[in-house]
Amino acid sequence: MYIQPDQSIWSGRLDSETDRSMFRHFQTVQFGDIQNIKGENDGVALLGYAVDEGVKLNQGRVGAKAGPDAIKKAFAGLPAATDTPITDYGNIKHDQTELIETQQEFGDHVAQLLQTHKRTFLVGGGHDIAYAQYLGVRKANPNQSIGVINIDAHFDNRQEPHSTSGTSFRQMLEADSNLDYFVLGIQRPGNTPNLFDYAKKTGTEYVLAEEMYDGIPPRVKDKLAHFINKHDVILFTICMDVFDSAYAPGVSASAVFGLKPYTVLELAKRILESDKVTSLSIAETNPEYDVDGRTAKLVGHMLTHFIHYL
Repeated sequence: MYIQPDQSIWSGRLDSETDRSMFRHFQTVQFGDIQNIKGENDGVALLGYAVDEGVKLNQGRVGAKAGPDAIKKAFAGLPAATDTPITDYGNIKHDQTELIETQQEFGDHVAQLLQTHKRTFLVGGGHDIAYAQYLGVRKANPNQSIGVINIDAHFDNRQEPHSTSGTSFRQMLEADSNLDYFVLGIQRPGNTPNLFDYAKKTGTEYVLAEEMYDGIPPRVKDKLAHFINKHDVILFTICMDVFDSAYAPGVSASAVFGLKPYTVLELAKRILESDKVTSLSIAETNPEYDVDGRTAKLVGHMLTHFIHYL
């Protein structure tokens, strides 16, 4: 179900009403109706996936459906140090019988936004947002090769009879022979041998979190660049559980020995430098378990950086 933007969450410190150099995002954001997009816009679209049904089905901690609004609220008060137009299109909520129906609805909206914006940022919500994102990216790019890059502690390639937050990438691989999968930040204690076996079987490329504790090695940078170069379109997604729980406690499945924010930021910068990336989803922000809004603030700060990479 589509929910119009909640303008009340866009507020913050007011330094000036006239000097744009002192504005914050809540003073510059635009509001759009995804059911009535008018004209072309080369700026950024922001759409929330207020859904944690997939987390529930994956036996995780529910609460991520409140993630999109918490992220937007944290982002709203940050300095608007760019002229790039940002349009909030509200959220999609789950009111269907099956999760896949909500994912298909979300995917249709994503496909539409990809046609009208330079880049589309999708905030969740469970990591089932990634399969919904894929449905939109594939619809908008029916004949092109897709490279899926996931920064995540988990493969999320489980086999289940229905969609969950842990099945998105298996669903993509089984549905699409013109798609490859690359994950950065994998933790051995967070994935069973069966999931590693499936990754090997499907040619999934991955980098362990322990390989990036002290930064990004040159071979990882080269591997990432090669993956981007060999595909027509890059679907980019980040799961907040890739971060160490000291930085991101408010997630559906918190990680110990997770990555540091600057490591993820450097990875994201390298990925977003490519024009092949038209959409980015950020999953698993769960305000129910957050501490002082720390996780939502981290996403808000990342979004500010990401917009600068346009």
